[in-house]
Amino acid sequence: MPASKNTMQVNVVATDRPIWSGQARSATIPATQGAMGILPDHQPILTLVKKGTVTVVGTDGKRSNFEVDDGFVSFDSNKLTIAVEHCTDDQASANQ
Repeated sequence: MPASKNTMQVNVVATDRPIWSGQARSATIPATQGAMGILPDHQPILTLVKKGTVTVVGTDGKRSNFEVDDGFVSFDSNKLTIAVEHCTDDQASANQ
């Protein structure tokens, strides 16, 4: 699906494998300073992630939840990268 004004490219990766990749409406991350929501056109950020749940809302409205360990998040030019040590949610392989 081509990117639209109301979506962003999201890549969730663990050190051992890619987890989820695609266009999304939003993402929520467990940042070290508290939960953070990311929407398209968010200002650029680079922040640390703590253990918790990453939620990605796809363009179809479907929510995908991933239990993650420490890592970081980078967002710029409507591209969100969530890089974590481990992801323990096996639904990830069904969403690749």
